[in-house]
Parts: sequence; structure tokens; C-alpha cells
Amino acid sequence: MKIIKLLSVLLVLAMLFSIVACNEVVEEPESSETESSESTENTNDTEATNDTEATNDTEATSTTESEEDSEESSSEESTAPEYDVISIAEALEICAGLPSGQPTTDRYYIRGTVVSVTNAQYGSMIITDGVNEISVYGTYSHDGELTYSELAEKPYKGDEVLLHCTLQNFNGTYEVKNARLISFKSNQGNFDVSEYKSATIAEARAAKTGEKLLVSGIVARITFANGMKPNGFILVNGADSIYVYDGDAAGRVKIGNRVEIAASKTYWILDTEQANAQTHGYKGCNQLESATVISNDNGNNEWSNASFPTATVKEIMDNPVSNDITTQIYKTTAIVKKAPGNGFTNYYINDLDEKTGSYTYTQCSGNDFSWLDEFDGKICTVYFVVLNAKSSVAGCVYRFLPVKVVNENFVFDPNNAAEFAAKYHGATQFDALYTGNPQLPLIGSVSSALLGFENAALTYTSSDESVIKIETVDGKAIMNCLASGKATVTVTGSYNGKTYEEKVEITVSIVAEVPSITVGEAISTEIGEIVTVKGIVGPSLVNQKGFYLIDETGIIAVCMTEEELAKVQLGHEIILKGTRAIRHDETKSSFGQANLDACEIIANNYGSHEYSTASFIKDKDLTYIYNLPSTEDHGASAYVVTATVLVEESQYYANIYLVDGSTKLRLYCSSASQYSWLKAYAGQTVTVEVAPCNWNDKSYYTGCALAVVNADGTKTYNELNFSK
Repeated sequence: MKIIKLLSVLLVLAMLFSIVACNEVVEEPESSETESSESTENTNDTEATNDTEATNDTEATSTTESEEDSEESSSEESTAPEYDVISIAEALEICAGLPSGQPTTDRYYIRGTVVSVTNAQYGSMIITDGVNEISVYGTYSHDGELTYSELAEKPYKGDEVLLHCTLQNFNGTYEVKNARLISFKSNQGNFDVSEYKSATIAEARAAKTGEKLLVSGIVARITFANGMKPNGFILVNGADSIYVYDGDAAGRVKIGNRVEIAASKTYWILDTEQANAQTHGYKGCNQLESATVISNDNGNNEWSNASFPTATVKEIMDNPVSNDITTQIYKTTAIVKKAPGNGFTNYYINDLDEKTGSYTYTQCSGNDFSWLDEFDGKICTVYFVVLNAKSSVAGCVYRFLPVKVVNENFVFDPNNAAEFAAKYHGATQFDALYTGNPQLPLIGSVSSALLGFENAALTYTSSDESVIKIETVDGKAIMNCLASGKATVTVTGSYNGKTYEEKVEITVSIVAEVPSITVGEAISTEIGEIVTVKGIVGPSLVNQKGFYLIDETGIIAVCMTEEELAKVQLGHEIILKGTRAIRHDETKSSFGQANLDACEIIANNYGSHEYSTASFIKDKDLTYIYNLPSTEDHGASAYVVTATVLVEESQYYANIYLVDGSTKLRLYCSSASQYSWLKAYAGQTVTVEVAPCNWNDKSYYTGCALAVVNADGTKTYNELNFSK
């Protein structure tokens, strides 16, 4: 009896176990069917957009549905629909047979691995199959409703994608167009970091070019290439920062994200500026490149509460380019200035004197800095980096990247007015070296409407009056250099009972007569020869750092660094040394631009001399200049003609011309704003001194306006490059 009862219990338990087991078996197909249904739905949505493929698409979908039951326990890959995929080689062949700008009406399936994402907003990318590459012009969700940036999950560099797309030949560029993302396989977890070593940002800044590093930090600011495509970001950890240049990585992060990246250390200089940068000791932009995002917390972390180094804009601008300060964040108090142009907007970060500073580096005509508009004209707390330095024959100019700006309603403390006047206005009048007697008039008082003070007094004393003597003439202080030696000039600022002293060390080296040649002789010298030339500093060059050197025998353009240029003013009598040169592209048939290059000032006798026009050609008209053959050397000449000043401005450009009848000679400039002194004569017929120039090897000469001769005989000069 007991045995029978035991058997009964076992039978019941067996039945219960069978029921549970059956329930478990039933649940698996339900889950599988749901997943397959979603996959089929996506396929139908995508494929229904092309009526010409409806039959084939339906067949492919039907096959997938009919196979679901038999494949329900198979892997994801085996249950995925099979597509009629073409190779990238086939896609390129189709593109080659298309008229330019006319995409195919048929859509194609194409597979590839993402080489790079070139536009993180629209999903422009390059894909490869290991043999061929093709560009993808925009990537959307499978149904075309969402752009790449709106996708919750999206492919990045290294991921494998399946796209449904049209193809086109866009002016010779073969590309995928209107790509629908059917599926992708993420390979982000497969990146091998074994070749990379962990480093702090400070260590990364000090690392050698080529070192592979693992670096962590917070994204503080994203930079953009043309078309507002993310191309890099500033990475911050504590008070250290560095620039990361990589479009794919930049497209995967947002400001405030804490990320870890694997990247290579480098210093970047534009290829065409390498030689000039080396001459001036500039190493390049301290940055990381070829970056891969290893992790991202997708957070909104604060970074600006660290103790960043502080410096005035003036101190940064005075910092030699040989010092490696690029991409390090500095905290300062500065004025943000917006300057709209024709088709672009420049933004400046200036010191409190409203003139010392530089412009922001943009590749988007200023659109990437529209966030600064609310700070225009205001004194703010500015976190910024020197992103790079534009390197030319004349020198290197820092370009800024503002990282964060905070308007804290700055109010200038009048107790600092004496210091401000002495530092920014008193001390900046002097050069470190004088080779003659400048008889320099000195500023007696300083006022600033921006800072809210008036008449801060400035006085001057010399430590050795046998070398430098400060004299008062008609109530104005004049500095005279009397003999060779060294002296310290003390500038004392005074305001409301407060005083501040700024000391300036000055060397006087009265140069004995230096053997030199005339300008005419310099023009006749063989190209490549170094010459020492005496002449008068004439009007400024435009779009070049330098001026025209003039005497009775001729006129020639001279190019030099900003440091050398700052030593002279219009009308100074100088002796300079430079290389006889021609700015010329050997691939062009034009002659180029005659000049003296890499000039340095040997001696400055100062003065306010009127340059000679004895060598200027006065019996030709504007049409003659306009017709000068560009294959001949006319860059070392000047003309006096009568012409009407014409300014043409639009949203995107501003040009300025000299016009005589049907002849219209363009003046060489990047914008008519560089001829602000001449724009005052717009519409007027004037006597103008003009030099033909061809700095860019065009097939024609443009002009450089030197001066306008007014009716009373006085002149209005081109003083663009002269700072004082």
C-alpha cells in the first residue's frame, strides 16, 4: 500500500515537472518571434521607399518569415535577412557611368567598415571593404526619419555597416547618397590598448611626438571644421589641458563628458608654414591626434573650478612663441569683441586697453563662435587657450580659442588706474634698443571711458641722463638718447593719491655710419644676395608684414617680422639688411613680387622725413598700370595717377578699386577694411600714389595705394602696419 502511495506521489511530481518544462519551451519561441517581427518591420519600412524594388523586397521578406520557425534557435547572424549586396568596386563602377549630380533612382545594399565619420551631425563617412573606399554623403535611420546625430545607437570608426542607398557622381566624387542604416556591428570593444601607456594630461603635454598615450579628462570645448563639422576638442584634467584633433572622436563627445581616449602625441603646424615656424622657434600646436574614445560617462561634469594659471592677454601676447604654451587653458579678464565682415565674423579677445589681443581661430567664418555674441563689448572672465600661431615670413601670431566665458559684471577698481596707465600706456612706448636719437614725445596722461577713470598722470625719470635724458619741451616730456649705454626709465603712474612704478630697461647703441647702398642699387642686386640699404620708411604693405623703402633712386617692398616692424614708423630714416628676393611660385608663368626679404633694422636715425617721389612715374595713367604684363618685373616701381576711388561691398566680400573711365584696378587686400583710410575718399576723384604688386602670382598686377595727395598738397598715407 505504501509503495502504491509513493508511486502516486512520484507520478504527480512528474506531471508537474512536465508542465513547467512545457511552459519554458513555449516562452523561447515567443521571444524569438518578437525579435524577428521587429526585424521584418524595419526591413519593410526601409524597402517600401523604393517602388521599383517592392517585388524583390517582398520576396526577401517572405523568405525570412517562412524560415523563422526553423531557425528560431539559431544565432542572430543566421536569422538576419539576406540582401542583394553589391561590392564597393561595383558601386564605384556604377557611379562612374552616372551624369554628374544625378543620383540613381534604384537603391542598393552595400557593406563596409567605417574608416572615419567626417560629419557627426549628418553621418557623412568613409567606408571600406578592405580594398576600395567610398564616401557616404549622409546617414539616416532605416526608415529615413532620423539623422545620424539623432540615432540612439550609431556606428563609429571601425564598425561594420549595411546601408541601403542611392549612388551618385558629384563633380567627379563617387559617393553613397541618402544612406539608410539597415544594421551595423559594433567593434568598439575590440580596440587594443596594449600599445598605449597611461598618462596625465601634464605628461601628455610633455610627451614626445609619436608616443601612444591613454589620457582621461573632461571635454571643455569642441572645435569645428568648415560646415560646422566637429574636428576636435579641448580635454581638461585639473588645471591641465590639451587639444585632441580627431573628427570621429569629436563627433562622439559633448561638453562635460568625462572620457578616456587612446591617442598619439604630435605638434601641428600647417605644411606651408613649417619653414617659417622653424625660423621663429615655434614648435606647433601641442595636441593629440588619431584618437579613439575608450570610455565616456556621457555626463555633464564641471571643469572650470580648477586653479588654472592666470595671465593677462598682454602677458600671453608678449610670451615668445618658442615657449610651449599652446592648448593650455589660461584664466583672464578680457573684452570680447565681435567684428562682422562680409560673409564672416571675427571675434577678438582683447586686454583692458582695448587693443592688445588676438582673434579667435575659426574655419567656419565665425559661426562656431556665435555663442560669444551675448558677451560682445563686455569685460568678462575668459578661459582661453592659444590654439596655434599663424607662421609667416614676418613672424608668428597667436590665435585664440575661447573655452568658456562668464560675465561677472566686472567693475574696474580705480585704485588700479595708476598701475594700468603705467603698464599699458607708459611702458609700451619704449623700444628695448635705440640706435639713434628718436626725440620721442611721451604720453602725459591716460583716460579710459571703458574703465571709468580720467587723467591718470604719467611721469618719467632716467637712471643715467648721460645715456637717456627726459626733457620737458613746451610742457611735454621728450625722451632723447644721447650716447651709447644702458639706462632704466622709470614710468610713474598717479591717480587719486595712488602711485605705481614700472621700470623699462633700455639699451642705446649709437651706430657709426654703416656702409650701405641705395634702394636703386638694391633693386639691381642679384636674387639671393644679402644687401644693406639706407632709405626712408614709406607707406605700409597690405596683407604682408612690412613697408616700402624709398629714396631718390627707387622704391622696393621690404618684409620683416612683427618685432622688427615695431621698431620703425613712417618717415624714419633707417639702414636695414635683407635678402634680395622675388616672391614667386615656380609653377606659375608670372614674374612674382620683387622685395627685400627677412629684413632686420641695423640702424634707425628716426625723424619725420618726407620720402622722395623722384623715382615715381608721373606721365602714365591708370590704364597703363592695368595693362602691365605680369610676366615682367614691375613690382619695384610706383606711379602717380588720377583716379576715382570705388568701394564694392556685399554680404560676403568687400573690395576697393581705382577707376579711370572703363579701367578698374583692384587694390590688393583681403578686405576693403584694410583701406579704411582710403574709403573716406569713396566716390571722389583724387591724385593717388600707387605701386603695382603681385604677391600671389596672378596673371595680372593689382595695386597698393601708398597715399592720396590732397588739394592743399598734404598727403593721407597708408599706415596699416604701423602700430604707433
